[in-house]
Amino acid sequence: MKPSLKLVMSLFNLTLKRLFSKKLTSILLILSIGLSSMLLMGVQKIKESAKTSFSQSISGTDLIVGARSGDTQLLLYTVFRQGHPVANMSWDSVRSIQAFSEVAWVVPISLGDSHHGYPVLGTTADYFQHYRYAKKQMLRFHKGDYFRDTFEVVLGSEIAKTLNYQLNDRLFLAHGIAKSNLRLHKDQSFRVVGILKPTGTPIDKTLHIPLEGFTALHTKGGYSSNKPSLHSHNLTPQSVTSCLVGLKSKFSIFSVQNRITSWKSEPLMAIIPGVSLSRLWNSIRTVDTAFLVITILVTLITFIGLLLVLLISLQQSKRELAILRTMGAHPLQLSWLLMLESIFITVSGVIVGIWLVNVLGYILKPILEVKMGLILSFSMISLTELYLALGIIFFGIITSFIPALLAYRKSLSEGFVSI
Repeated sequence: MKPSLKLVMSLFNLTLKRLFSKKLTSILLILSIGLSSMLLMGVQKIKESAKTSFSQSISGTDLIVGARSGDTQLLLYTVFRQGHPVANMSWDSVRSIQAFSEVAWVVPISLGDSHHGYPVLGTTADYFQHYRYAKKQMLRFHKGDYFRDTFEVVLGSEIAKTLNYQLNDRLFLAHGIAKSNLRLHKDQSFRVVGILKPTGTPIDKTLHIPLEGFTALHTKGGYSSNKPSLHSHNLTPQSVTSCLVGLKSKFSIFSVQNRITSWKSEPLMAIIPGVSLSRLWNSIRTVDTAFLVITILVTLITFIGLLLVLLISLQQSKRELAILRTMGAHPLQLSWLLMLESIFITVSGVIVGIWLVNVLGYILKPILEVKMGLILSFSMISLTELYLALGIIFFGIITSFIPALLAYRKSLSEGFVSI
């Protein structure tokens, strides 16, 4: 037992000395494998985080109801404020759905205006009570509270930070989604009464106004926010973009969905957010696969470089290996020496890669959360990343077999005696 342990330690010490003798090459190889490992595990981490953030943009909503179109289109426009606008649904339909015995709450949503390119969402105060994101987290206020008057606005965290808005500031909204604000609603200014905490979702980039205020903006003739008689007017909307629906029981989802889909008053559709999100994610899986293939190719190229360096090292180390052979080293021991060299470089590279992923993750985490809505976790290595790390190490071991086998065969046939 002791001789074998001494042999292993001797081989390990000799491996370190060999690597130290060509430290520049060794460092470059370790960095190359580290960068490849970082790229492979980083892409995997971002993919998992994107999928999680994607699915956590809306939670606790059983159905999204809107005019009949595509389920992806309705989801993208209502939740992510992206894509082409969908047709409106009538207010009468919203009230009828609200009267269903299975329905617990309904939150109407109107979209179509903007402020410096940020979307404006018209809704009711129930939005702040019932809307959930991530794991059914409620919307929380950093400053102020929800709107109570027609011309009040609640800002997402990124809007307040980027445009430097504070409570009681006044702003004007514009028709359509455009950064130029050329078509302003100049008669109606909205007072900032609340700023939400960051959520890592599209809510951070949204201005929330009362549904009555949204209606006032688009009423023929218009209403001024300075008119005290505004409350005497009927600002009930004729139509809205869509509505979020919460049910009393999950068991009634499909029955209510079928009932809305077969609505006779107007063509409507009801989508289940979780199902539609899964379909949307599957539709962009091709891009994800392409990134993975590119990363694997980069890793393969790195290991081809490692193999070439080991083969060159084998040719340059003939004299050294011949001396070891004449001193009684077995051909198998020489093979182990080359394998240990490759394994040490690979394991060191993987450790560097894991370290780089976590360091860059901590640096980029706040940026990715605000700009892209990606909520990253870098507290520990995930199971998938562990498998990737072990796979890279295994591939490094396989790579070392070629020079090790050549060293073994040459030591048997030539004896490495030409010194």
